Order: sequence, then C-alpha cells, then structure tokens
Amino acid sequence: MKKNADNNKKPSILIALGGNALNVIETPSTSLKEEFNVAYKSVSNIVDLISEGYSKIILTHGNGPQVGRIFLQQELTKNEFPRQTTLDMCVADTQGRIGYTVQNVLANICKERKIDKNAYTIVTQVLVDAKDGAFTNPTKPVGSFYTEEESKKLIAERGWVIKQEGKKGFRRVVPSPVPIDIIEKDIFKTFIDNNIIAIGGGGGGIPVIRNDQGKLEGVDAVIDKDRTSALLANEIGIDVFVILTEADHVCLKFHTPEEKALKNITITELEKYYNAGEFPAGSMGPKVEAVISFLRNGGKRAIIANLFHLKEALAGTTGTQISA
Repeated sequence: MKKNADNNKKPSILIALGGNALNVIETPSTSLKEEFNVAYKSVSNIVDLISEGYSKIILTHGNGPQVGRIFLQQELTKNEFPRQTTLDMCVADTQGRIGYTVQNVLANICKERKIDKNAYTIVTQVLVDAKDGAFTNPTKPVGSFYTEEESKKLIAERGWVIKQEGKKGFRRVVPSPVPIDIIEKDIFKTFIDNNIIAIGGGGGGIPVIRNDQGKLEGVDAVIDKDRTSALLANEIGIDVFVILTEADHVCLKFHTPEEKALKNITITELEKYYNAGEFPAGSMGPKVEAVISFLRNGGKRAIIANLFHLKEALAGTTGTQISA
C-alpha cells in the first residue's frame, strides 16, 4: 500500500461540516445505505486534501436533522414506550452514529485511492456554565411541532418550555449556552500531534456542567456547533478554521437585489458588518460569530465555503476568505 507522504509544511485544519452535509432526505424507499452515499460525496473532498499532504485534520459536524429524527421517533412511539432520551443523550447518540459513518466512509475512500490513513471518532463533552443566561431564557427550537393542546400537556408532564412558531404550531425550545471548555481537548491535541484524523465535537458537543461536587453532569441543552468548533480550534492551536455550508460565500444584503458576495475580507471588516446586523441569527450569523471568535483568539485564517469546493477554498480561489 502506498503511504501518503507527510508534509509538515501544510497547516493544521479544523473542518466544520454542516448537519445537512450528512443529511438524508427520507422517503418510504430510502435505505440506510443512503446515509453512507451522502457521506461519500462530502468526505471525498477531505480525502483530496489528505492526498495532497494535509495530515493534521479535525472534522466536526452538525446533527440537527438527526436529532430531529430521534425526537420524531419518540413521538411516534410515545404510546408504546416512555420518552426517555434527554438532549445530552441525543447528542451522544448522534455523535456515535455520524462519527461511525464518516470514519467508515473515509477509510473506504482512502483504501480505494491506496492512501494509508484512517479517522477515529472522539465522543466529545463540552463544558458550559450552569449559570449561563441561556438556561433561564431558552431560545433554540428542537423536535416536532405540536398543537396548543399537546403543548400544554407536555409543559405539565415534562416541564418543557414550548413556544409558538408562527402558523406552524408550537415547538419545544431549549437553552443554547456558550461553550467554555472541551473536556477531551488533550485527546484531540494528541491526535493532531501524531497526524491522526479526529472526528469530534458533533452537534456542538455533549453539554455538561460541573455540579456542586465538581463532577461532570449532562444537561438538557444544545450548543452551537460552530461555536464549539472555533473553541476547539483555538484550544489545540489549529491554523485554519473552515466552515463548510450550502452557500458559496458569505453575502451582504442576502436574498435582495443588492446581494454582494464577500470574497476576501479582514476580521475588522467582517466585525463591522456583523455589528451592523448583516448576518441573521437563523442563518449565517453563528458562523460569522464563530469565525470572529477563532481569529480574535489566536487563529490565523478562516474560510466559509461550499461543501463541495473545499480544495478550491483552501487554495483561496472560492469561498469567503477571512484574515486576521
């Protein structure tokens, strides 16, 4: 087997895959194999980098569609089984499932191309502050829509916070606290130092707090995946932070006749647009916020680009390139 030459001149990279990068649109005819087919397309671009000598790579990923399906399964079987899965357990479940899919597909693609490389999944806990204001003001919608009658029953039975989302109905909202530490960061650092590809931080990480005894304890919350990715990248000294999404660029005046793609921009310019409200919280806002945090805390370069243009984005020919 031909070994891929290690090239220490290549920068270390953290690549954040959006949840939809691995999402399967389910129909009655959808098979489980489709999940691997979707992952194959997403992971092929990463193997391209490995073949070019990039050896210090960390992959993080979203899990929104997958967690949504877990909640839906619970609702569809609520009369047969009690609802048991808490949010921290949901994130752990999806980290295992998605991590397995990505490492399986990556190993198979590397074998096809005669590259001696594997990836390994790190089940990742992320520390949040028990006093974070998000716990008293939950805003992150998760799971299914309910009728007003169903929502009142769930509030009484489970103590959930449920809010109306326009005409669609009522939906559970949960806290989205700020990540403050990656519990397994030393493992990621060991992987990077030894040129081992790590998959971790899935779904923003399993949210945990330190209880009164100083022990880790899971909480019902969802951490933003890009915030966690930026923190992880800073904590282990990653050079380049790449967020892959459906868009080709970050845009000003998005979805208007004056839409303008940002191609090369400094962190100072990006902050100016962010503070002016150019990037909505429901779309590009969290990604821009994560990039700003990464660069302001020691990162060298950040990129927001289309999932299938990773190689070109690293070459600087596409995507939004943000310099420190």
